[in-house]
Amino acid sequence: MSWVTLASGADIDGDGVDDSVDDCIYAAGNSTVDRTGCPDRDGDGTSDFNDGWTSSNPNFAKDVAIPQNYDFTDVDHSPDGTAIATSDENGYLRLWNATTGTNFRSVNVGGELSSVSWSGDGRFIGVTRNDDSAHVYYSDNLSSVHGTISADVGGGDYPYDIDLSADGEMAAIAIGRSGNGGTNGVVRMINMSDGSVIQNLNPGGEDRFYSVEFSPTGSHLLIGSNNDFYVVETSSWSTVRSESSPNGAVNSVDWSHDGKHMAICEGWDGGGATIRLYAAGSWTQKWSKSISTSCLSSDFSPDGRQVVFGMSWYQGDGATARIYEVSTGNGVDNIVQPRPGNCSSGSGNNCGQNNGLSWSPDGSRIAQAFGRNDEGFYIWFADLDPDNDGWNTSDQGDGRTDAFPDDGTQWNDTDNDGYGDNPLPASQGDACPNTYGTSFQDRFGCPDGDGDGYSNEGDVFPTDHEQWADSDSDGRGDNYYYDVQPFTELHINQRGDAFPMNPSQWNDTDGDGWGDNYDNASWTSIRPVDDPSTPDEDESWPGEYDSAATQVDKFPLFRYQWADSDGDWIGDEPNTPLSDGCPNTWGNSTEDRIGCRDTDGDGWSDATPDWPAHPTGDADAFPDDPTQWRDSDGDGFGDNTSGNNPDECPGEYGTSSIDRVGCPDADGDGWSNAGDPFPTDGTQWEDRDGDNYGDNPNGNNADAFPDDSSQWADTDGDGYGDRPILPNGDFFPNDPTQWSDFDGDGFGDNSDGNNGDQCPELYGQSTIPAARGCPDSDNDGVVDPFDAFPEDFYQQTDKDNDGWGDNQAVPNGDECPDEYGTSTNNSKQGCPDADNDSWADEDDMFPNDPLQWEDTDLDGWGDNYGWVNTTIADEQDIGALITIRDQWGDAFPLDPSQWSDTDGDGWGDNSTGRLPDAFPVRVTQWADTDGDGYGDNQKLGSWQPDECNLKYGESYVDYFGCTDTDKDGVSDQTDPCPYDSTISSGLRGQVQCASFDDHDDDGIPNKYDADYVAGSEDDAAGLDSEIIVLIALLVFLMAVISVAMIAKQAGRRKAAYKRAEEMKVSAMFQEEEARRLEWIDYYVAQGDTAKAMELGWQPPADVPQWQQHQMQQEQAQQEAIPTMFSLDDM
Repeated sequence: MSWVTLASGADIDGDGVDDSVDDCIYAAGNSTVDRTGCPDRDGDGTSDFNDGWTSSNPNFAKDVAIPQNYDFTDVDHSPDGTAIATSDENGYLRLWNATTGTNFRSVNVGGELSSVSWSGDGRFIGVTRNDDSAHVYYSDNLSSVHGTISADVGGGDYPYDIDLSADGEMAAIAIGRSGNGGTNGVVRMINMSDGSVIQNLNPGGEDRFYSVEFSPTGSHLLIGSNNDFYVVETSSWSTVRSESSPNGAVNSVDWSHDGKHMAICEGWDGGGATIRLYAAGSWTQKWSKSISTSCLSSDFSPDGRQVVFGMSWYQGDGATARIYEVSTGNGVDNIVQPRPGNCSSGSGNNCGQNNGLSWSPDGSRIAQAFGRNDEGFYIWFADLDPDNDGWNTSDQGDGRTDAFPDDGTQWNDTDNDGYGDNPLPASQGDACPNTYGTSFQDRFGCPDGDGDGYSNEGDVFPTDHEQWADSDSDGRGDNYYYDVQPFTELHINQRGDAFPMNPSQWNDTDGDGWGDNYDNASWTSIRPVDDPSTPDEDESWPGEYDSAATQVDKFPLFRYQWADSDGDWIGDEPNTPLSDGCPNTWGNSTEDRIGCRDTDGDGWSDATPDWPAHPTGDADAFPDDPTQWRDSDGDGFGDNTSGNNPDECPGEYGTSSIDRVGCPDADGDGWSNAGDPFPTDGTQWEDRDGDNYGDNPNGNNADAFPDDSSQWADTDGDGYGDRPILPNGDFFPNDPTQWSDFDGDGFGDNSDGNNGDQCPELYGQSTIPAARGCPDSDNDGVVDPFDAFPEDFYQQTDKDNDGWGDNQAVPNGDECPDEYGTSTNNSKQGCPDADNDSWADEDDMFPNDPLQWEDTDLDGWGDNYGWVNTTIADEQDIGALITIRDQWGDAFPLDPSQWSDTDGDGWGDNSTGRLPDAFPVRVTQWADTDGDGYGDNQKLGSWQPDECNLKYGESYVDYFGCTDTDKDGVSDQTDPCPYDSTISSGLRGQVQCASFDDHDDDGIPNKYDADYVAGSEDDAAGLDSEIIVLIALLVFLMAVISVAMIAKQAGRRKAAYKRAEEMKVSAMFQEEEARRLEWIDYYVAQGDTAKAMELGWQPPADVPQWQQHQMQQEQAQQEAIPTMFSLDDM
C-alpha cells in the first residue's frame, strides 16, 4: 500500500505531464491553453487560476451566525462543499450544512479540540485534542476509525494542528511544546489504515511545530515552526527546503489548490507580526504584509487566485480576516467582526480572534471559527451580483459573467474595450460596440488612434494625442502645453495654441497673456538675435514679425511687462517689477525708480516736484556726485561709506570728527556720543575698565586704577583700592601695612603688619599673639591648631593616634587610649581589632576571622551566616549536577547541635544534632521516616519521593520506597510476579511466574514466608541425615543463584540500602541524645541543677565563652559514644 499518490520518474503530481514542462508540479491537472498540467475544473483547457470563479469583488457579508459562549477552534469544508466540520474548546466535533448552517451531526470527543481536517477524498475527519491525542472519524456517521491515536512525545507537549492527505491515506500532526519547557516536538505521520505511526519528523531539530499542510497531491508537507517553515518530501522524508525568514511562531500554513503558492501566517514576536506569500518550487517570497496582531489562520480560494488571513484580537487588524490577490498582494475584501474600542483598549480589549477559516469549493462562502469574544461559528457569503442586474461577477456554471459587476446598466462588452454594449442613457454606452475603442470624450468605446480620449472621427488631429480641436484655424491645436524652465519660469517646448481664438498669436514664452509675435518692423534690428559663437545658448527673443499681429508683447521674456509708451524699453505696467517710473519721459535711472532722468548716472533719478530728494523723498540727494546719493540724517554727509565724505552715523545728525565722522557729539569734545563714555563731560572721553571713572588723569573724577574695573581710589596709598573686594581691594583702606583678610576674621593676612593673622586661612577670634585670628571650632577652649579634635567639644588629645580621643568618660572616647585600635562595636572604640571586623579582639570570639565575631549557641561557629551557591556532580544521577551552598558561619545560630545546611532546606547536616537532614544535599528532601533512603516529601518536583513513607521499601522503577520482595526494582503492588525477580512487566495472571515451594499454601514462597523456618522439626520429620544434607546443599545452590540474580537486579540499590541502615542507627542515637538534652533543659529551667548535672550538664565557668563552648563540645562528643546498655536497647 502506498502512503500518497506518487508518480515515477519526473512527474511528481502523477498527472502524466513531465515535470520539465509541467507548470504545476505539485498539483495534478490537465490544462493546456495558458499553462500546462495545472488544475482545470471545467476542462476548457484554461487553468483555474486564469479561469477563476471566485469573485474579484466579493463583498462578503455575514450569512449564518451561530453565536456561543465558548471558543470554536477550527473549521474545514467537505471536499464537495456541502458540509462544514468544526472543533471547539468543549471537545465537540460538529457537522453543519454549508449553506443553511444547520447542525446535522455531532460527536463529543472530550477534552478541548485544537484543530480539524477533512480528508481530500471525503472519507475521514481528523481532530486533535489537548490531552496529547488525535482522533479520526468516518465522515458519514462520525463513528471512530481507530479510537485514540497518541500524539504524546514526552512531557509538556501539545498537538496544535492536523491535516489529512488528499487520498485519505495519511494524517500529519504538528506537535510542539506547550510552554518554555518540555519535550521537543515532532510532526507525527499516521497510517490511516491502522492508526500506526509511520514517521516522527523533526526538520531542523525544532522543539515546536504549530502547523502542517499536505501539498495538493500529498507529495510534500509544508510545516510551520517557531521562526521557520520547512518543506518535506513524503516519499523519502527528506527536507527539501528550510526557510528562516518568519519572525514568530508560524501558526498556520496553507498550500494553494494549484500547488503554486504557500501562505505563511505568523504570530506576534514582540515587535510586530507578518503574513507572507511564497512561490512553491523557487521558494521565494512574492509579498508580505505587516499586521498589528498575530495571524492565526489562513486559506486559499478554490481557484488559487485569492488568499485569506485570519487575525487575532489586537489593534488595527484585530477581529478581522483580510483577503488579498495572490498575484499582486492587493487587498480584495475584509471580513470584520465587532471591534469595540477599535481593539485598542489595553488589557481589557474585548475583541475576538479568527481561530480557523475555510473557503468553500465554489468560492462563494468562507466559514469562520471565532473565539475569545463574540465566540461562535459563522458563514460569510459573497455577493455575486452586487449591482443586481442578474449577471454574476464570476462564472457560476451558466457561462455568464458580468463585465461590469458594479454597474447595473451594463453587463456585456462584446469588443472587450471596457465600455458596455447597452447604448446611452446606460452608463458609458459603447458607440462602437463591435469595434474595440478607448475614446471617452466625444463618444465612448470608439477607435482613438492617438489615445487622447477623442474618437478618430471627431479628432482634428487624429495622430496627435495632445490635440483634437483648432478654434482659430491657425493650424495649431487649442490645447496649450509647455515646460517651465527652471529659475526663469519661461515657457519652453511650447505646443498647441496659447491664444486659441487669435490666429495672429500662438506662443506666450513669458506666460503673461501677450503673444510673442510683433507688428513693428523696426524692432527686428533691436531685438537680440542668436550668437553663433555660443551654440549651446539661444540669445534670441521669441516671436515672428506680423504686421497684423495683435496682443503684442514688447518684452516676450518678461512676464510682468508688455507695453512701452516712451520707448526707453522700460515697461509701462505699474506696480510690477521693472515698471517705468516716468512712463511718458525717456530715462535711464534704475535705483529709486526705473526709467527717469539721472544726471550723474549713478542710477538714482533727479528730484522732481512729485519725487523729492532724500531724506524727504527717494531721489538723489547729491545729483552731481555719482559716489553719493542718500543722506538719511540731512547733515550733509552721504550715506555711502565708500563714497566722498561718507557719514559714519547715516541715520543721525552729528558733528563728531575724532573717532567718527558725522555722529552726535553732545559735549563738543570731538568724540561721538556713542564712542564717548562721558558724553556730557568735555574733560573725559575714555574708560578702559568701564568703571565710569575717566582715564584722563587731569580730568574730572580721574581713575587711579584705569585697568581695574573694581577699583578707582587708594586712600592709604598701599597700591590696593579702597573697595574691599578681590582681587585688588583693600580690606584695611586706612592701614598701609594690611590689605588682605582671606578668612574675614578682621585680622590682616600680613603677619608682619599691624595685628597680623596667625591662621590667615581660618576664621578665628583668638587674640593670643601666637594664635591671633585662629579658630576654636568646638568651643572647648583649645584653638584648632593645638586641638587633635577641632570639631569635638569633648576631645582634645589622641596619644595613640587612632582617631579616638583620650577622654574616656565622654563621647568618642578611646577605650584603649594607649593602644592604636580601630574597633567600633560593642561599646569598644579604639581598641585593637586584628581582623578589622570592627569588634575589639578582647570581645571578638573569632579575633582572626573578619567575617565572624559572635557565637550565640557556643557551638564554635559564628552567627554571621552566609553562602554562595556552587554546583557539584550528582553521584546518584550520573551526568547531572546539583547546587549546594559554600557556607561560612552558623546556619542555626541558636542551635548548638547544628551549624551547616548544605542544601539550604532549613534542616541541619549534623546527623547527631536536632532535626537532622536525612538528605543533606537534596533541597526537596529532609526526612525519611521508614529509613529506606527515600524522602517523605511527596510534592511534585521533589527528589525520589517515597510513595510508601511509613514502610521500608526498596522499589525504584514504578514507585520509590515501596515493598519489593524480589528486589527487581518494581514494587509488589504492580509487579505481576512479586516473588520472581526475572519478571517485572506484564499483567498479573497473564504471565508465567517461576514456581516456588509453599509449605502452607498461602501463596507466599517459603523463602519469603515468615511462617516458614527451613529445617524445623515439622519439616525435617522422617528425613534421614543424607536427605537433609542433600536438601541443605540444594538450598545453598539456590541461594547462590538467587543472590546473583538479586545482585544483578538490585546492585544499584546496594549503596542506598546501606545508607538507610546507617540512618536507622543514627536516628536512634539522635532520639536518645535529643531526649537527654530536653531533660537537661527542663531541669535547668526548674532550677534543679543537680539532676541536670547527673545527665551531663555542667554550669558555665568563669572562662571565656569560646572556651566554655569548646569544653562543652568535647564533653558532648564523649557522651555521644553509645554504651553497651544503649546498644542493647537498640
